[in-house]
Amino acid sequence: MGASGEMFLIMREEDFNAFTAETRRLFIHVEKRESNEYETNKDDTNYLKLKKAESKAKKDLQTYLFNKRHKQ
Repeated sequence: MGASGEMFLIMREEDFNAFTAETRRLFIHVEKRESNEYETNKDDTNYLKLKKAESKAKKDLQTYLFNKRHKQ
């Protein structure tokens, strides 16, 4: 048997709302994000600074995990 994992999905709110209450109870975490987040905040210098830091942190984390998996 393989290792257990988690699934991260992006879906429309209408599709999510079509799930039954029983199905929704299976989710460990639910987070709603605005689909136009960047367009709404592209002129906000603090948002852009934080978004850039988030992007770098995600990239660094993925590189670290890749190297750890491959013993580099």
